[in-house]
Amino acid sequence: MKIASISVYSADLTYAGDAYSFAGGRSHQVFPSVVVAITTDVGVVGYGEVSPCGPNYMPAYAEGIPSAIELLAPHIIGLDPRDTSVVYRKMNLELSGQQVAKAALDMACWDILGKATGLPVYTLLGGLQAESMPVHRIVPLADFSQMQESLEQFRSEGFRSIQIKLGHDVDQDVAMIRQLSDDRPSDELWVGDINGAWRRDEAIRFSHAVSDVDLYLEQPSRSFDEVLSVRGRLIHPLKLDESLNSVEDLQRAIREDAMDAISLKVSKFGGLTVSRVIRDICVDAGIPMTIEDAWGSSIATAAFAHLAASTPAKQLLNTTDLDNYNTTKLAEGGPVVRNGRMFMNDRPGLGVEPDFEMLTPVAAHE
Repeated sequence: MKIASISVYSADLTYAGDAYSFAGGRSHQVFPSVVVAITTDVGVVGYGEVSPCGPNYMPAYAEGIPSAIELLAPHIIGLDPRDTSVVYRKMNLELSGQQVAKAALDMACWDILGKATGLPVYTLLGGLQAESMPVHRIVPLADFSQMQESLEQFRSEGFRSIQIKLGHDVDQDVAMIRQLSDDRPSDELWVGDINGAWRRDEAIRFSHAVSDVDLYLEQPSRSFDEVLSVRGRLIHPLKLDESLNSVEDLQRAIREDAMDAISLKVSKFGGLTVSRVIRDICVDAGIPMTIEDAWGSSIATAAFAHLAASTPAKQLLNTTDLDNYNTTKLAEGGPVVRNGRMFMNDRPGLGVEPDFEMLTPVAAHE
């Protein structure tokens, strides 16, 4: 089996709420998504999807992804997509960085591997570890009444894992967390996510001011060194996200005891091939994970859901359902969320089929 052609598509995903806002004044309503279809010489087709959550969140630009794929395509056409590590090494040899673009192609290769073997991707990544998985929902940064309304809606829908965006001034965030804590059910897991926007002193001040509130603090400051500096002075367990971008970053973080949990975003690390390594290192080190992605619709959700489903339940904090964050879905057949938990199906590969009426052709490589 060989890669015969690669097609690239685009779509705009419209956020289902008023605006997806987070610290630093960043706010988005529409998210460009890039979908790839890899077709083999025997007719098996695999799909991948990436969406960088706007141009100011991660070092990737949606409109630039097709250009990176154009560079990569001639070097992987003719390779066997079932040899996922071989394809991934070839992409790294031909293009430095650009992990998000590589991730779309890598996901499609795993989809083909699953279809070729007749197995769900979660089986190939280690096997289904639990009947269902906890799903977190995000409360975007807004005024208190809007955040309270979002939180109450998620509770009514059965969600018990809540990520709360922080990023007002520290005193406002302290007051907001205290107000949101009123009548908080005992079974809720909270993450306060700052997306790297605070100074070190602000992170310390916030943690001490709400020392009695049970939550994780996620990426309070921008860089790894800044976060490591405050690690021992925080009251709350620390979760890393933006400052981890490679296996080497993760190994350093474990070596220096820099975190208590991580957010594993599949596209940031280059796809499932590397994310599986990240996942397994964390399992071995006893580091719990949120397994998710920056943004996306049904194909991206299916990809990270398969990784989450094959993760030991004790090490999985939660996953999420990005396809339900948008007003439209780009594919059918993905995992289903009921009462705050995600359930997988046993379809081969990623288990999703794109709705091509929602996709705009961008490029074709043969």
